[in-house]
Amino acid sequence: MRDTISRRQVLAGLSTVAVTAAAGCSSIAESLASSVFEDVNVINELDRRISGSITVTDPNGETVLDETFDLRPEAQTEQTTETDGNAAVVRYGDVFTTTGVYDLSVRLDEAVDGVREGSDTVEVTDTDSTQILVGIEADDDSGVISIGTLGGESTDDS
Repeated sequence: MRDTISRRQVLAGLSTVAVTAAAGCSSIAESLASSVFEDVNVINELDRRISGSITVTDPNGETVLDETFDLRPEAQTEQTTETDGNAAVVRYGDVFTTTGVYDLSVRLDEAVDGVREGSDTVEVTDTDSTQILVGIEADDDSGVISIGTLGGESTDDS
């Protein structure tokens, strides 16, 4: 399943999750994250359109996600809808079917700050509450392609 949401919705959801978690309500925070994110989420944090592909392989070596994405910059998504494919975020659901270590790789069609690829492995201990967030952003301390998790554990192989 592929669905899109605006970057503003993602940021609002992250803020809500952070505040709720800080207040000591982790089960509420996990519930809020689940309502905003799907299993795998790609977020364009650049001021230009980006496109590429994402692949996720499950613990048995089977490809469970192999999709392309074409994401507009946030500034151009204000007048678009979630279903027209012109969002700064794309979400993929029903990716995690079993617990274990998943391999994730991202390849951009055009390099950003000289980077075209990123990869990581993520340990999924709960298939219902793990979300992967892939941020494409200008090069900073976290890199061009940053991969993080909510509810899972990154093994940081990028």
